[in-house]
Amino acid sequence: MSRPTPLLLSLALAAVVIPAAAIRSQAGQPSSPVAHSTHVAPTSSSPSTGRLPLTVQGASVIAVPPGATETSAGMTLRNPGKTPVVLTSARSSAAGHVMLMTTRRDAQGRVGMSAVKSLTVPAGGQLALKPGGDHLMLMDLKRPLKPGERVPLVLVARDGRTLTVSATVRLP
Repeated sequence: MSRPTPLLLSLALAAVVIPAAAIRSQAGQPSSPVAHSTHVAPTSSSPSTGRLPLTVQGASVIAVPPGATETSAGMTLRNPGKTPVVLTSARSSAAGHVMLMTTRRDAQGRVGMSAVKSLTVPAGGQLALKPGGDHLMLMDLKRPLKPGERVPLVLVARDGRTLTVSATVRLP
């Protein structure tokens, strides 16, 4: 599988955000940053269970118009442990594949997204996955996602432990 270029990813983000903003506008809702749910995923502090010792808040996926094949997901991950958790992949039954992404501004002030090999939740700290920063991209959506439905996301750490998150589909 080839990796998309930063330009392609930027265009994909624009293709998702602009129509999604139009949907929100048509629904009579003001354009604003993505609201997050307060869903908290199951947690475990024991690595022997194979589950990551993270708590999750505000897991959400941005609704996109019919025909759109990519969207982003965000959440806040908290790590109460004493060692960092390095996420190396994610997957979802709603998408062909999920990419770990970051958004950065270059020296000329241009903003672009790029795929990264890992995202780290620091020991005793948190990682905010959100538009304009680190986030997840759901690529090759298998079907249209409806606002309010729950989408499963599986976060995978370098050591193989996983955490299943239920993210709510939200209007942008």
